[in-house]
Amino acid sequence: MGPDTVLTVAEEAQLEKWIIEKALLGFPMHPDELKDSVQRVLKTINRPNPFVDDRPGRKWLKLFLNRHPKITQRSAETISKARASVSEAGIRNWFQELNEYLQHENCAEILNDPSRIFNGDETGLQTCPKTGKLLGPKNYRNFYEIASGPEKECITVLCTFSAAGDSAPPMVVFPYKRIPRDIAVSFPDDWGIGRSDSGWMTSATFYEYIANIFLPWILKRHIKLPILLLLDGHKSHIGMDLYNLCTQKGIMLYCLLPNATHILQPCDVSVFKSIKVHWKEIVRQHKQKTTKSITKNTFIPLFKKAYEQGVQPSIIKHGFRKCGIFPFDADAVDYSRCISKRREEQKK
Repeated sequence: MGPDTVLTVAEEAQLEKWIIEKALLGFPMHPDELKDSVQRVLKTINRPNPFVDDRPGRKWLKLFLNRHPKITQRSAETISKARASVSEAGIRNWFQELNEYLQHENCAEILNDPSRIFNGDETGLQTCPKTGKLLGPKNYRNFYEIASGPEKECITVLCTFSAAGDSAPPMVVFPYKRIPRDIAVSFPDDWGIGRSDSGWMTSATFYEYIANIFLPWILKRHIKLPILLLLDGHKSHIGMDLYNLCTQKGIMLYCLLPNATHILQPCDVSVFKSIKVHWKEIVRQHKQKTTKSITKNTFIPLFKKAYEQGVQPSIIKHGFRKCGIFPFDADAVDYSRCISKRREEQKK
């Protein structure tokens, strides 16, 4: 027998279960993500270990895989022009697999209840969005518009909507370790305040959103559990702590078909477009009233107006219907948006 493992048999079994189920749901794990998760566990429980800064290395990973032969490492398939490769057959197969998964979990009735079907995603809002074509003298070759804020500054917003047309409180992420008071007091009481070094969504901020904003909102509204939460696999950040929380609380995470969110994700298909249209209008009105730039400190009150105007039940429902998510119908999808479909038609 070799030396004792750092994690217990039960803890490693839980890791194995998490890795396998995460992959089955469409979120295959990078080895570094596993190492990061183990590091967080060891730091939390303060258990002595031989690792540098509590983070296991390649040797531990190799031994872990030897102890758990159900898990294997494979190179990711490199897809050139990925979105162009999305096909009608692939989308229909995704619908079938989701239906089979829910049947296997004895939860197929979720697909008949719009209040239990959700889509969550993040988007970026520029403090100085392009306003489109402008009017000016015909003999001027170039028009110049004074920017309303830092031209390249983009603020991340995480939103979640249900097929019933409901919207959970959003989270806005700022690049701070501590949120300045002026920003914190500008938030509506039920909105989430996210923090990360980059201002982008991370596994920690995503966990905070689910645990502290989304789940309490679900429970307060007495929505029947379990629920289905559809996520973009490229943007979601599902750590073991989030996986455990969702498993315990009845939130079934499922990955949308990779590279097909422009066809299958209600957030992208309808709601975010509406929010950004209204955001541009809010920015335009702001520039007419003042020469002051839109900054992180002034973002929330302005975005709140765009959110309230752009997020309407009819728009949300339209997105789910157009994506074929609710009513659950693969035939409702607009397959003409598949580039591969257009190429096939051109060959005929």
